[in-house]
Amino acid sequence: MENEGSEKLGKGMRRLFLRIRNPRREGSAYAFEMSPGCPFGALVEERLKNMEGNIQELKGRINGLISLLLGVVLVEVIMRLVG
Repeated sequence: MENEGSEKLGKGMRRLFLRIRNPRREGSAYAFEMSPGCPFGALVEERLKNMEGNIQELKGRINGLISLLLGVVLVEVIMRLVG
């Protein structure tokens, strides 16, 4: 009996994994929508997307500052070697 239960659990987990991995498979009875179903969820999703954009912009600025700093240090080293 215990073996039957573990087999059923294994089959169920495989089906769930396949649903998550390929939710919109053609002809699938398991297709489901991943978008939020309530106004609060939609608001949270919108805010998270906005925050993600802000973080990407911040990463770009930080990378620019690091590049600028490395350039200044490189120019300073060259000037000390030449002068």
